Amino acid sequence: ALLYHCILALRFRVKLLSNHLGCVEVNLKLVLNTLGKMLVAFSTLLLAPLIVAVYSGESVMPFVYSIVLSVAIGLILAFVKPESDLIRFKESFAIVGLGWLIVSIIGAIPYIVIGLNAVDAFFESISGFTTTGASIVDKPEELPKSILFWRAMTQWIGGIGIVMLFLLIFPTMAKGVVFQAEYPGITLSKIKPRIRDTAIRLYGIYVLLTVFEIVLLCLLGIPVFDAITHAFTTLSTGGYSTHSESIAYFKNPSVEFVIMLFAFLGGMNFSIHYYILHRNFRVLRDVEFRIYLSIVLIATAVIAILNLEKYDLFNSLRYSSFQVISILTTTGYTTADFDEWSSGAKILLLILMFIGGCSGSTAGGMKVIRMYVLMKYAIHQILRSAEPKVIKVIKYGETALRKEVVESVVAFFILYLFVFTISVIALALHGYDFTTSISAVAACLGNVGPGMGLAGASETYSHFPNLVKLILCLDMWIGRLEIYTVLALFIPKFWR
Repeated sequence: ALLYHCILALRFRVKLLSNHLGCVEVNLKLVLNTLGKMLVAFSTLLLAPLIVAVYSGESVMPFVYSIVLSVAIGLILAFVKPESDLIRFKESFAIVGLGWLIVSIIGAIPYIVIGLNAVDAFFESISGFTTTGASIVDKPEELPKSILFWRAMTQWIGGIGIVMLFLLIFPTMAKGVVFQAEYPGITLSKIKPRIRDTAIRLYGIYVLLTVFEIVLLCLLGIPVFDAITHAFTTLSTGGYSTHSESIAYFKNPSVEFVIMLFAFLGGMNFSIHYYILHRNFRVLRDVEFRIYLSIVLIATAVIAILNLEKYDLFNSLRYSSFQVISILTTTGYTTADFDEWSSGAKILLLILMFIGGCSGSTAGGMKVIRMYVLMKYAIHQILRSAEPKVIKVIKYGETALRKEVVESVVAFFILYLFVFTISVIALALHGYDFTTSISAVAACLGNVGPGMGLAGASETYSHFPNLVKLILCLDMWIGRLEIYTVLALFIPKFWR
């Protein structure tokens, strides 16, 4: 019965998307014009690593080439004049999906200039913008500071959303449909009536928390450059580090606690931060937040007990709590090689990769709220089978969920598993073992970063062949934009 209703839900979702996306053809000129404006604006962001290169006495050419190409392509596209500036669902899906892809391609140019091949450069770039943190760089310490800064900056930009950033620059893009395309499904709460006002306040909170973390890390003795780059990649739940040992390099429990705290905050719905800053603490009763906190506490306790054979009590709690928060929030930092932990601990961490953080956060994964709705839906179907004449509704707290919301969650779950299964089969056909195939795909689709086996915490993705890297890049892109926005681009009817 559950499988039958899942299939029906998927059919309903496809029908709903068809109604939104299939009425008229895509206004391609509007899409190209908007993408052009985005690229011109994006080129200004490359000035920050260029300034770092000048200050550090390094070559500025990686960023000069990127700026010139971004501006040139952007101006060409911006000269395409659309007949209408009305952004509908079709245009918003195309703008967001293609926007993330094009920005990732432009962002790969600095890596190509310093010597990486095109596939590796694109992998590193899209992993940064999607805040996955899967890297092909074996020794980041050997990279120029400006490139390390750019790696961290790509994650900070991608953390709260590339297109959301441009909502602040281009008021005409501040449409609900664009917002929904970047954050589909059950997502960010509108804390202000206007989408642009919501974006401004959320970005303000994002910047405030980033600055606060930088200050705390500096007070703990971390060099300013490391403090900035790690703050960029913590709150964005990205996980790129300037050291191959990740956070274990610092060997400082206080630093680990600060990283844990801000990764946890990054995994929360940002609207909760807004209400807390306005002294509304009742939002902490939110169902999703309470489940999120419960998962952290329970998973930490269980894994800490399993690790008592390997560590003393203090270090067991220290390493277990850090890794649970890092994996659940899809940050991907490491303080220990969890690939050496017990099978039970690794299975729990793998489950956390699928769950992810809260809706409206910088974290990846399927999101806590979706897992909650899926469990409620499963229980609802069991009770419905036992009592077919009794009418029951699925509630989120005290709010009854609309049928289309539940259908969207179920369809998302099915599509997520479909993409996951196809990707795992692709890796297995390349000769990779069961653990590596499953964990690498789970880590990239969930935007976690480190997996297990040959994709483990002490490994990088540099040894994977180019075709596998491109498959994993596709998973990162799909996972960050939460399935619908990307998959819609591959449906021919979408464009007609």
